[in-house]
Amino acid sequence: MTEPRAARDLDHRSLAILGLLTICAYGSWYYAFGVLLDPIKTDTGWRESSLTASFSAGTVVVGLTSLLGGRLLDRAGHRVVFCLAGALAGGGLFVASTATSVVVFVLGAAVGLGASGSLGFYHVTMTTAVRLNPNNSTRAISVLTIWGALASAIFLPSTAVLVDAVGWRDTVRVLAAITTAAFWIAALSLPTTRAQSFERPPLAAIVRSTIAPGAPRYLTSAIAFGGIAMSTMLVYQVPARTAAGLPATTAATMAGLRGFAQLGGRLPLAPIVERLGIDRALTVAFVAITAGGALLSISGTRVVAVIFAVVAGFGIGAFSPLQGMRATELFDHDNLGATMGFYGATLLLAGSVGPLVAGILADASGDRRWASVIVVGAGLGAIVSVRRLASSRPAAVLA
Repeated sequence: MTEPRAARDLDHRSLAILGLLTICAYGSWYYAFGVLLDPIKTDTGWRESSLTASFSAGTVVVGLTSLLGGRLLDRAGHRVVFCLAGALAGGGLFVASTATSVVVFVLGAAVGLGASGSLGFYHVTMTTAVRLNPNNSTRAISVLTIWGALASAIFLPSTAVLVDAVGWRDTVRVLAAITTAAFWIAALSLPTTRAQSFERPPLAAIVRSTIAPGAPRYLTSAIAFGGIAMSTMLVYQVPARTAAGLPATTAATMAGLRGFAQLGGRLPLAPIVERLGIDRALTVAFVAITAGGALLSISGTRVVAVIFAVVAGFGIGAFSPLQGMRATELFDHDNLGATMGFYGATLLLAGSVGPLVAGILADASGDRRWASVIVVGAGLGAIVSVRRLASSRPAAVLA
């Protein structure tokens, strides 16, 4: 059977390398932290709100630096970006693994997550995939995010197994080594892209374009609400279910299943978009995330946990590529790194609020079901934003 031309036009080797990098960039801390939360708390006696603050601090760092990471990608190319990321991300996580005070732990974890996120999350890898596949950018994003869907499925259960075997400190050291290796392998093995020497607009102009009235503003709002829902769910998908009665290893396995279920939102994405359009597909994704948030509070049995994994996995799986596809429709590709960096910043800065508030409420009330309330509320906000996005008039290409 002859391979379709669209598939032949893709650089599958580069997409595989970027896919493996994406798995490690997200999996090694952004996803694994939820598994590590209780073991660190039990071993050190540090407050839950302090530990969730370390995650929120990392997402704030990602948010504050993603725009700069995207601009560095536009100016210097992915090789420089990935070399720098490997050193900072691995170094930060190693410092966190040796910390004997919560302050040092927060600083190390924040640097580790901050570097992985600002220099290795989807705003960087999607942009790189588009530039390495300029004739088939939508398909390249779809394939890349199929790879990325495996991050939870790989890192959540494997982190749980490692913690049981060697403790949380050695587990974090392993994660640090994997992160560094992934970035440096990508830096050395990906083909270079030709530098573009034209004058670029100021970063402030790019930010203004993403909050301009109409479609850009509504997309920004939807991504912000989606970030709150997603980050809260990712941090509490294991702790909330252990509090509800599931063993920690089972809860981590179910969370890994949730990650694997993201493929359900990505493999059929092309026909879904063709049938519904991007905006309606985004609405369906956020409905699934909201439903997953409601299920999180009652997922103390395997049956409900599996249903949560399938529903929430579909929603998160579809959300990531769809927001990238919508952004590539609205904005010029020459400055796509900085533009996607802003959207990455929006996702993570807004997302930093959810786990922090959930941790404070859990400390105050002893009830982790507040995480579910936060996910549902943010999911509803995202749905309203996307419906307004769908009804807004088409905007001109910006940035």
